[in-house]
Amino acid sequence: MPILLNGFCLSLSAHSAAGCVIECPDPSDMEELRAQQAGKWFLYWRGGRAFGLPLADSPRPSSAATCTLDFGDLDTLHLLAARIGEVLPTLFPGYNPFRSRRRTFSFLARKQDTEIVGRVTKGWRDPHPLLGRFTIRPRFDLEPRIVEPRPGETSIGLFLSVVTRWQIQATVQELAAAGVDLTGLAVVRRAPLPQQRSLVGTIEKLMGDVVVLKESLDGSRSVAADDVWVEGSRASFTRCLHHLLGSRYESLESGRFSEEGKLFAGPDLDRLITEMEVYLKAKGDVPLGAGLSFRVQGRVALTNADGFQSVRTCGDAEYCFDAAKSKRHPYSWKGLLRYGPFDRDSFSKRSPRILVVCPEQAAGRVSAFVGHFKNGIASVPSSQYQKGFAATFGLANPSFVSLPVRLLGVAEGRVAAAYRAAIEARLASAQEAFDAAFVVLDDAHGRLPDAVNPYLHAKAVLLLHGIPSQQCRLSTASAPERDLHWKLPNVAVAMYAKLGGSPWTVAQSQTADDELVIGMGMAEMSGSRFDARHRYTGITTVFRGDGNYLLSNVSRVCDYERYPEELRQTTTALLAELRERNGWRAGDTVRIVFHARKPLKNVEVASIVGDCVAEVGRDVNIEFAFLTVETSHPFRLFDTDQPGVETKGGRGVKGAFSPRRGTIAQLGRHTRLLANNGPLQVKRVGAPLPAPLLIHLHRESRYVDLDYLTEQVLKFTSLTWRSTLPASAPVTIYYSELIAEQLCRLQAVPDWSPALLNTKLKFSRWFL
Repeated sequence: MPILLNGFCLSLSAHSAAGCVIECPDPSDMEELRAQQAGKWFLYWRGGRAFGLPLADSPRPSSAATCTLDFGDLDTLHLLAARIGEVLPTLFPGYNPFRSRRRTFSFLARKQDTEIVGRVTKGWRDPHPLLGRFTIRPRFDLEPRIVEPRPGETSIGLFLSVVTRWQIQATVQELAAAGVDLTGLAVVRRAPLPQQRSLVGTIEKLMGDVVVLKESLDGSRSVAADDVWVEGSRASFTRCLHHLLGSRYESLESGRFSEEGKLFAGPDLDRLITEMEVYLKAKGDVPLGAGLSFRVQGRVALTNADGFQSVRTCGDAEYCFDAAKSKRHPYSWKGLLRYGPFDRDSFSKRSPRILVVCPEQAAGRVSAFVGHFKNGIASVPSSQYQKGFAATFGLANPSFVSLPVRLLGVAEGRVAAAYRAAIEARLASAQEAFDAAFVVLDDAHGRLPDAVNPYLHAKAVLLLHGIPSQQCRLSTASAPERDLHWKLPNVAVAMYAKLGGSPWTVAQSQTADDELVIGMGMAEMSGSRFDARHRYTGITTVFRGDGNYLLSNVSRVCDYERYPEELRQTTTALLAELRERNGWRAGDTVRIVFHARKPLKNVEVASIVGDCVAEVGRDVNIEFAFLTVETSHPFRLFDTDQPGVETKGGRGVKGAFSPRRGTIAQLGRHTRLLANNGPLQVKRVGAPLPAPLLIHLHRESRYVDLDYLTEQVLKFTSLTWRSTLPASAPVTIYYSELIAEQLCRLQAVPDWSPALLNTKLKFSRWFL
């Protein structure tokens, strides 16, 4: 069976049409052009020109030239995709549509039995009278996209996504009268005007019929309660329904997950897509203008035929535990237990000293936790953590030094200062240095804002002394052994990496070329949704040596506006270092691969390429590949031959219809979909069908083996040392985002300086 996508093939009634083209260098002029030609011509801007499709028998604009719109041409396909997006609402008369993204047509399910809260609570005795005002409905998004699953077969597909929309339509007064604490919850306009944002601000208090705002988008201090609803966010649902339902809330949550599984799990989502296919096919020919129409055909299917593979499986990454790549295992933690870490013979901190900072009133529980962490848990049948930290990583005698922090009677806003003072005093009096630290927090304290967050303050002080730290919530440290043995492997791997160790690497086929992979990840931070957002970019580099990937220089960060210059400097400096180290000669090939969440601009690409060539010399062959790796996109892959995995205890099947991890599907000439999570990685029965990674190769790239580069992305998802499971994105991007986020948050701490991060802590994964 082929791999199916969540979209439908569209057929056009003609191969070409008469149109027009207008020279339009500035896209801001399009608004006026469209207003002039409304109802006469559909206009679409691309590459400095406005392409026009006639909607009626109208004369072409005076400034336009006549052209033939060839529907095999990429520019014309973009115009058609935009026009199809515009006419989609005509296929759903009676629905109240809204657009969630450009070209995307979105609408809510109308049938009463599709509302999830009502389905879960049907049959409840004496439900709270406000419960019916909380609704969760399926939202359907239809979006035309250009695809090319086989060379020369470029067309438009119409893709269906299903999400949920949460709404609260109990009035602010009713919620307050029911005793709900509304402080800090966001409110949205009931009837926003065109082009007006629905978000208003957050609640400080309710005074009669007026909501006093703590903060707002436009600086307003109040708004009429009758003009707003409480925002239907997960946080608002949780706070309101926790209070209204009491002990019944957990039953609602369990039922909600089960009902959402009927929307998002593989077979159920496939059924919804099939129902939409039947509905759209029945619409027949849909007019686009000037006698042109489209018709919805069957599902987009990716097949292998005539010697071309639209779909292939590269297999999962293997974890390596020695430089010779002879010690391998398909699972990271099991490989660690069998072989020990990758750098077991060269790791220098055999007897690390680890500071354990914790609330004084929890010192006993934390001491028991540290004992389990160090020595293992053998009392639980089939324990995942029998050997403990020392034995698993081949350490001689790790020592743990307790530092209780007195918090009795300390106000919440002063907890951070208490942690900071205790750590500073202990480090000032220490006779020996510490290699790492555990910082244990009460769960409530861990959620405090950055400016008064005790972990951030503790982390800042420790980093200024060259000590990486690991956060641990008190609920984790106090967990029973039957739960703790599942959590400790992740903690142990992250702690070893923070000590400067390399738990494992991943195998890669040996090539004759030197390779450098650079990742960029962005973090947007602000004090709240109503403050100006500051964007920071983290930069991670990965070297390949003898077929093994190992991390280097993982602590670079800069303001978003400066990232092109920072990226140039980082790349050329690394090339200079590698040229000296490896002794490149004339004719050698060096490959540089860039990973980013968002596409690099052409001017940035050209600048980077030019500087790199100048750095290493024109007699060295430099191959560049610029990849965009996205996790947010409308595409899903279905393997209807995949039955899923039976869970332990016979609780059901998980991961049905999920292609196995490592499945690569061609979506376009320069685009691939990569199944990063297969049935084995799906955690629960009823969990959503995993979304693949969308990988796009920049057209300015000189190295164009996209299948090799896609396999490389898969391997880098397994190189994470924050968990024993693969990450949702390659570490090149994932680590960069962690770096950017944490350095951005640390700026809220007084006297913070990142000076040591690229010196003493250069090879520590302090950000994990």
